[in-house]
Amino acid sequence: MSNSSQMSQSDSVIPGTQTAETETPESGRAELRRAAFLRAAREVFLEFGYDQANMAEIVRRAGGSLSTLYAQFGGKKGLFEAMIDSRVGQLTEQMQVELAAHAPLRDGLRRIGEDFLTRSMQPDSVDVLRLMVAQAKKFPEMAQQWTTRGPEAVRKALGIYLEDRVKAGEIKIANTEVAAIVFFDLLRSRLQMRALLNPSYVATEQDIRDTVDRAVKVFIGGISELG
Repeated sequence: MSNSSQMSQSDSVIPGTQTAETETPESGRAELRRAAFLRAAREVFLEFGYDQANMAEIVRRAGGSLSTLYAQFGGKKGLFEAMIDSRVGQLTEQMQVELAAHAPLRDGLRRIGEDFLTRSMQPDSVDVLRLMVAQAKKFPEMAQQWTTRGPEAVRKALGIYLEDRVKAGEIKIANTEVAAIVFFDLLRSRLQMRALLNPSYVATEQDIRDTVDRAVKVFIGGISELG
């Protein structure tokens, strides 16, 4: 192979980032790279903030090349949006399970609530929320993207499950997306605010169970009166 060919293959690779993915079948390599990029992006965005996040640093941590990163995500904005979408997929996973099973409302909401609150109270999740609040004024477009692709998408997913329960005749709800907002507000307000203001606070499993139980009871007892 000529020297020019060797350089063309390696010039976009960040030194020291070669990984074992070359031994992985092609069908799985793209997904492995994507997952690695998203993990590294989350770390870098949280560590440096959106404006100071450096694509080369993300590649250094994830492995691979800048050309691959840009090919998959198109740049920092696309990478940030993909990071949000990946998180939404995790947060709505339990909702999809309960929807597919047509789970009874009380049991479904309890499992959805515990899964959602457990994930939301993880330190890196709280850190992401801090980052969004801190940079919303400087980067309003970024904050709007996070709101639309994150919280609104999660509420919509819960609204679909609630609609399923309405159709089953289990409960009467005039507006399922508004009802989803109410449920999440009941879940998050106390524990999330405490975690935001006190970085050393870690919610216990009992904290989460108690919060979810109260939220489910209040929601089912009063949501049909909301109109």
